[in-house]
Amino acid sequence: MTVPTVVIMPKKEVAHAAAAKRRPRPPWGKLLGGKPIERRVLIRDDKLDLDEESRERQYLKMQGLFHHYGIVGYVPLYPKGLADRSWWPWYELALAIASELDDSVKIVDGRPRGKTAVRWRGLEGTELIRLVETVKRLKNRPVQWCLREVQKMFPTSYGQMPLDQLVVRYHEARRHQRTTKRAH
Repeated sequence: MTVPTVVIMPKKEVAHAAAAKRRPRPPWGKLLGGKPIERRVLIRDDKLDLDEESRERQYLKMQGLFHHYGIVGYVPLYPKGLADRSWWPWYELALAIASELDDSVKIVDGRPRGKTAVRWRGLEGTELIRLVETVKRLKNRPVQWCLREVQKMFPTSYGQMPLDQLVVRYHEARRHQRTTKRAH
């Protein structure tokens, strides 16, 4: 007589562990954008502190959640010195709960600089193009001469980079600007 045997196969633990670590999507989907709000932005070598603006953006996102859930009633504008702040602890509670469910209402420090190419495709590239175009309009000279003048104007940021590398970064930024769709 033959006895049926049952073979128990091991579960795929790797796939299961990755799925367990993954954060579930918030109940409101991608309503808030999905990316955290940055507190500081790097332009050239300067950090711009956007703390108050960051809090205002966070407040606007929370108002979007109020509308999503159909919460009606008077919600004041961002409180920059309102006399009646009795409702503020309730707002803080709602914000804490929303922050646990969705990173897009969190305020975080901006990421440190990564690759230089990415840096020149952002605000720094746009600023460099604007500076070179301004000098070019005033002096009617080639790009390399204009970049040398920009280096003289901003020795702590652009002056530290060799001129040939700055020329390459300028053309990289121009190429990115030409190929990227701009919202008007």
